[in-house]
Amino acid sequence: MKPRERVLAAIAHVEPDRVPVDLGGMRSTGIGALAYAQLKRHLGIEEGDIYVFDPGQQLAYVEEPVLRWAGADVIPLDLGLLKGWQPWRLPDGTPAKLRGDFALEPDGRGGWYHVSGGRKVAYMPASSYYFDSIYHPLAEASSLAEVERYQLEDMSDEDLRLLEREAKRLYEETDYAIMGGFGGAFLEGGQSLRGWDQFLVDIAINRPLAEAILDKILEHNIRNVRRYLEAVGRYIQLIQVGGDLGTQGGPQIRPEWYYELLQPREKAFWSEIHRQSDCKVFLHSCGSIYELIPGIIDAGCDVLNPVQTSARNMEPERLKREFGGKITFWGGGCETQTVLPFGTPDEVYAHVSERMRIFKPGGGFVFCQVHNIQPGTPPENIEAMYRAVHDNWAY
Repeated sequence: MKPRERVLAAIAHVEPDRVPVDLGGMRSTGIGALAYAQLKRHLGIEEGDIYVFDPGQQLAYVEEPVLRWAGADVIPLDLGLLKGWQPWRLPDGTPAKLRGDFALEPDGRGGWYHVSGGRKVAYMPASSYYFDSIYHPLAEASSLAEVERYQLEDMSDEDLRLLEREAKRLYEETDYAIMGGFGGAFLEGGQSLRGWDQFLVDIAINRPLAEAILDKILEHNIRNVRRYLEAVGRYIQLIQVGGDLGTQGGPQIRPEWYYELLQPREKAFWSEIHRQSDCKVFLHSCGSIYELIPGIIDAGCDVLNPVQTSARNMEPERLKREFGGKITFWGGGCETQTVLPFGTPDEVYAHVSERMRIFKPGGGFVFCQVHNIQPGTPPENIEAMYRAVHDNWAY
């Protein structure tokens, strides 16, 4: 089977010729640039470059030789790959290229600020691997009028034309499944606007303000996804939406609040995607979300990622048994908190082989590690992970 049809068969809960694989199809299934550079050296791949297309997470674009080595079936449609490049260096001094429109300002101590709209919005200290958000535009809002006045930025016509041309090229020149990186998170979107802690407080004690923000995000999502799908919907097979609903120990908010506030808006947004296209809705949500999965399925989600099996109530056997026929698990294939960075190659191999045994029966599974491969992960362990995948992927 070709990669595109293999992925679609798995999502349809049909066993394809083998388990599909994703490495870098979206911004939570990839590999940190530092780990990627070390992996390329380990594999003896000298061609290409290190393209940091997601500056916040310092993620590398996975190039064709590495995709072939991994047996990957998915590639991203991501605006971060279409904005040109500027010189950059990784923490170990490796030369790289950074997304060209990511404006930088040094902090004078070896770190960097990201500047947008004339203000510092994110910061990466010299000792860090990532840019953290330091600006929340509605942090000081205290009235519904202030929320109403705030305007979320729409996708530009220029960006949509860039995406359309690239989507058409990828569709016609490759056999990969194409993942459109749209986003449109509700809880995470509110946290970005108000601050991570403040929006949770809003949900608990200032419900009108929280709902006004969520309604603004919903209107923005629907308006933009219509234009997005008009541009690229005929070329892509999956559309990635967000965002994180869980923590290590449970959902970020009470499950009843999820069903009252978030799930109806997810349903309205995702239903619009299904009305406008044949794209599969791919939700990225970290953490312990077991209690929310029935609502996520009911809202129209086709694919769940990253399947954080180390979180409470997210045991692989339980997830597969209870939800395996209703949603596709895209992830859960190898623990990136524990086993992949800290195990031995033999431990990684055994762990991944067991995950393949659990998740692959009946389709509904695309192999990916749990979230991005982090800096410091031994390349020998990454190699062991994919050796286990290749040894166990046949149906």
